[in-house]
Amino acid sequence: MEDGQNTGNSQVQAPPQETLSPNVSFPTVGQPQKGGGAKTLLVVGILVLVAILGFVIYKSATSKGEALAEPTPIENQIVGNQDVNTDTPTPVATAKPIDKTQVSIQIQNGTGITGEAAYLQTALKDLGYTDVKVGNAGDQTASVTVVTFSSSLDSAAVSELTLKLNSIYQNVTVKTSSTQTFDVVVVTGLRKGTTAKPSASPSPKPSTSPSVSPSTSPTGTQ
Repeated sequence: MEDGQNTGNSQVQAPPQETLSPNVSFPTVGQPQKGGGAKTLLVVGILVLVAILGFVIYKSATSKGEALAEPTPIENQIVGNQDVNTDTPTPVATAKPIDKTQVSIQIQNGTGITGEAAYLQTALKDLGYTDVKVGNAGDQTASVTVVTFSSSLDSAAVSELTLKLNSIYQNVTVKTSSTQTFDVVVVTGLRKGTTAKPSASPSPKPSTSPSVSPSTSPTGTQ
């Protein structure tokens, strides 16, 4: 019996063991596969090129869009809170210069001080006024200078002469007339730093007593 069992067991064959081919190799953990790094760099490079190309196309399209955009008119632009004023400034008319040779002036000495009219005559000629006459006023006790301008005289001449008189005299009164012959009539008063001329008191005249003539007695006739 044992022989029969042994015979039966001997007929059961053990499974064949796998034999590893000496030409097949398995990757070792921790070691990179050959060629994998190059593929990764290639993929990254392609992605970078695509990104750069897309950025360039976007910027080009944006620049063209800005160039085609209609510019805002300058008159509608606002700087801060103020509108930009693009209106052309109105030219200002230049004042016509005074023809001082055509201004007639009369100076009257009103102080009684010798040479006052001639002094003002020289001062006005230095300003360019050539037609200046001098004389004496009826009142020789004036302390205030009175100037009377013709109503048709240019305002620039009025301002200039008034300023000059105020720089010379203590007090100046300005008047206007439409009937006087001269463009300007000045009755001089006291200059700055001067005093009025003292009035001369009349000297008493000696009284004359009547002379007594001697009486003559009549002679008798014989």
